[in-house]
Amino acid sequence: MSQEQTASRSVPSFQRRHADVIHQSLDRLLAMAYRYQTEGNVWQAVGMYWMLVEEHAGTVQSLEAEQRLLKLAETYERNDARHMAHAIYKRLSDLGHRREVN
Repeated sequence: MSQEQTASRSVPSFQRRHADVIHQSLDRLLAMAYRYQTEGNVWQAVGMYWMLVEEHAGTVQSLEAEQRLLKLAETYERNDARHMAHAIYKRLSDLGHRREVN
């Protein structure tokens, strides 16, 4: 087998491994954000959720982060922190609008 054949066969393998590393890293970031949230460091969690949503749009982890932000907004709304809920709802809806336009 030539070096070209070996190299061409290893590219898909490299790409799969690279994709796996990215997926695992995003999983860990999502888990870290949730841990911050459960430990009461909500600002840190929210920042990480937004990073996942905005910088990694279209991934499973981004969608999960959106759901967690939505749940946080619902909690803020129930606890009479409507300004916080409003900010999250608006940012999520603006994000959705920007995605539809592009």
